[in-house]
Amino acid sequence: MKRTHLMVFIALFSIMLISHASAQVIFYADFEVSGSKAIPDPSVNDPANWVPENAGTIWVETTEFPNGSGALHQSAEGCGISGNTPIPGIDDFSDGIIQAVFSWQDDDGVGFQFRRVGDDSGYLVAFGYNETPQIIIGSLADGCCPSAQCLDQCSCENGGNELVGVDHGLGAGLSQDNSVAYLARVEVTGSLIQVWYMPVDDVSDPFAPSSELGDPAAEYDGADDMGPGIVGIWHESWGNGRVDNVLVTGAGGTTDVDPHAKLSTTWGDVKSSY
Repeated sequence: MKRTHLMVFIALFSIMLISHASAQVIFYADFEVSGSKAIPDPSVNDPANWVPENAGTIWVETTEFPNGSGALHQSAEGCGISGNTPIPGIDDFSDGIIQAVFSWQDDDGVGFQFRRVGDDSGYLVAFGYNETPQIIIGSLADGCCPSAQCLDQCSCENGGNELVGVDHGLGAGLSQDNSVAYLARVEVTGSLIQVWYMPVDDVSDPFAPSSELGDPAAEYDGADDMGPGIVGIWHESWGNGRVDNVLVTGAGGTTDVDPHAKLSTTWGDVKSSY
């Protein structure tokens, strides 16, 4: 029943986003075997196409996400295996939304790199957990954060190199058994970076406009509009973490849906299975 709910949700989500005039979804990976809802094609669900910059990062398939669906599982651990994994085929992101659902079996963090051109041009948003109870916005130009280093090693965790570091607001002693799923969204508009981070259980519609998710948990208005670049999943020693439902929209893109439509009702059913 959980899998049926999930597939119905994904089908409706895809149809509504693709048909919505203002929606410009350029990437969606659900890591399901069929790959029928993947954007731009099923290859994005294959872990072999998620090639980490640090060979110590190891992505494998799993069906152990909190709702029993397919996901990517990062199976290594240690600061030395930290780093970025480019999202397959997305090398021209400038403005838009980057979103995923994460679960933890570790105390370290995960996040997104974007507008990345080389090793010292681009931005990082890191979602801390127990060890680093913060949301951190950093610039690669400031050294946040080289491959094979944790945030404290590059002075981007209470070290002064980060642009923003705020309490994530999730509390202390968070679950580390992959039983809780969290929605992480970054919206980039020109010089403005806005971040939302919350348990999936607290979200009525994960594809609503950002204005309907409440105030951002963190934001920074001063980013250089350095042009398009790579988007990636970044992590620091994120042992046995899971990622699902990776979504990227293009410039001017939105995930706007009718809150009274079938999609929202179906999402409520899916969410209750977490």
